[in-house]
Amino acid sequence: MEKQNYILILGAGGNIGGKIADRLLAQEVTVGVVGRNPENLKRFEGKAELWLGDFNDDTFLKEALRKASSLFLTVPDSAFSDLNATAARLARLLKDTPVTHIVNISNSIIKKAGQATRLVALEAELNYYLEQHMLHLRCGNFFENLNWGLHTPYAPDLKLPYVSSYEVAHVAAAHLLQQDFTGKQVQALTGNQDYSMAELAAAAGVNYRQLPYSDENVHFYKPFNEGDFEVEPRLASYTLADEQFTLAYFLKHDLKAEAMPV
Repeated sequence: MEKQNYILILGAGGNIGGKIADRLLAQEVTVGVVGRNPENLKRFEGKAELWLGDFNDDTFLKEALRKASSLFLTVPDSAFSDLNATAARLARLLKDTPVTHIVNISNSIIKKAGQATRLVALEAELNYYLEQHMLHLRCGNFFENLNWGLHTPYAPDLKLPYVSSYEVAHVAAAHLLQQDFTGKQVQALTGNQDYSMAELAAAAGVNYRQLPYSDENVHFYKPFNEGDFEVEPRLASYTLADEQFTLAYFLKHDLKAEAMPV
């Protein structure tokens, strides 16, 4: 029998956190949703316990954690300025709470330009400071990232792992509910195949146009185009359990028109 517990979702107003909350609420699980924007949490009124506040507010976050037994963790950009301090702060706030299991969103790109990516570097700090059981979900690029635009500085034939946010939510919700991991673990969520931007654009019905680097983005795209990155290995066996997990579903239901300039 699945263990029932109070599950707290940080970043519930976002793409992944909101989908996790939806899946848990559909199973009549007791859920707390945390976010800063009341409009993003409005749809959970009457369904979940709403926690409206800032991740960086110690008093607020400690109160939100006080009765949770499972935690979905995602941190804002500001938390990456000092990973050591962020992990130490979370350990302090989690101390003496009932939280025993944490699912953390991470990145399947584990190294870039010879350095650990920031989400993977955060994993190490969390593993060191936190006493709770932790599962790091190392995710490929989300299909939703294509809504930033189908034309990018990525080389046309560069292949990277892509995954549906629905699949990530499905996996994360199950682990949070079942608490079926111990110690510090990693799970790869890299979808069923790699895609190039040329392939993704063609699937959407447009011809891919590689954009030039800018001063702002060259540090991000150039290591990929030059092959200076390392990816978490894909699981040997993979089954698409739901049509929502597929590229075809994303293209039909979630791709925004403004992402598709000719």
